Amino acid sequence: MTTPPVPNRRSVLVGAAWSIPAVTAATLVPVASASTTTTLIFDRSTYSGTLCADITGAYVTVTANGTAAAGTSVTVTASTGYRFENGAATFTGVSDTIGRVDLPTLRVHTAGSTGVLTATTTDATATATLTSPASTATQGLHRRMWIDTGAAYPSGSTDATVPTGSRAVGTLVTLDPSGVLRRGTSTVASNVTSAFAELEKSNYLVVTYVDSTGMHRRMWTDTGSAYPTANVDATVPANSVVVGTFFTIDPGGVLRRVGTTVASGVTSAFAEFDKNNYQTLTWVDGTGMHRRMWTDSGAPYPSASIDSSVPAGSVAVGTLLTLGPDAVLRKGTTSVATGVTSAFAELDKSNYLTVTYVDAAGMHRRMWTDTGSAFPSGSVDATVPADSTAVGTLLTLDPSGVLRKGTNTVATGVTSAFAELDKNNAESVTWVDGSC
Repeated sequence: MTTPPVPNRRSVLVGAAWSIPAVTAATLVPVASASTTTTLIFDRSTYSGTLCADITGAYVTVTANGTAAAGTSVTVTASTGYRFENGAATFTGVSDTIGRVDLPTLRVHTAGSTGVLTATTTDATATATLTSPASTATQGLHRRMWIDTGAAYPSGSTDATVPTGSRAVGTLVTLDPSGVLRRGTSTVASNVTSAFAELEKSNYLVVTYVDSTGMHRRMWTDTGSAYPTANVDATVPANSVVVGTFFTIDPGGVLRRVGTTVASGVTSAFAEFDKNNYQTLTWVDGTGMHRRMWTDSGAPYPSASIDSSVPAGSVAVGTLLTLGPDAVLRKGTTSVATGVTSAFAELDKSNYLTVTYVDAAGMHRRMWTDTGSAFPSGSVDATVPADSTAVGTLLTLDPSGVLRKGTNTVATGVTSAFAELDKNNAESVTWVDGSC
């Protein structure tokens, strides 16, 4: 079974609400063997999306002689113009007890195109149609900042025009549906399938991306000048997903730092710099949650290794933090909150760990010191729509496209957002808005 990484806080966040009408079952081609007729059925015959609205909730049902078949491996391929959220054209999953294989989010890469979604197993095939309307519009890219006291920092404001469907993947960094990675309006690379950017201890901007040639790291100084001596290029499998600076997960679940394997069987991972530019990596596999670290020189830092038992299917949402399928947010094995629907965590300038999460009651922030002690004076609770997504410390994006800091509206019509703390604990949020 090939399992793509579960989206974590690095994943692009879409705010515009939309729905797909239910339609008839997809075309199916059963193939009979001597004793069994296997059938694959998509839940819809046509899946429609736009450059700004992903195709979600798709699944394939496997039956054998009309009965749900569990444990069947099914490979699903999207044709040109459409990709799964990790940039891959192909996904392989195993049917559950009701014969169902849930598909990852599908994204439109070429507006106005008609494509085909094809599911295959050893003895059956099914197809469904993929559609999207044409679009010639552009959207806006914006950055806003607040200092560590929470006051607005207007001199940090930036606004630019980007192609429709661009997604914020870092401070001032966007990836458009055609695979062009930009810093502001300047092209960084083309044919990119996955990217992530973060600020390091000197406020240098570090972007890691994957294209057909492998993994690449590029940097800019705090003044915005290119820093080519920091360029790194490595060979990794195509369609690997960037989960942090230097870190990728390939479609087979192999987690790598540059080109070196860190772990296999990985389902979710999260990496970030700490205040010393040490790299902290948290991942989930079949044995639980794991944390590993490397110093600023790239040497392993084994004394920081931690392994904890968490429920299978948990998602890494920050250093030592996971969100389980039981909706329990955990720090290591300790429950932080229950009924959680979204969470985002990061280390601040003092290596305090900050987590922002959403539950039915609203948005909440909790903190721990660098020694791991609870820091209750950092707690904040605010009322936001229950289906909001945490996109940064104190920042949420609701399905209607409203971006909030606490309860205060930052922007409306937002389709994607990314936020982080810089070396001074100033908070920077980058978002894309505008009609698709």
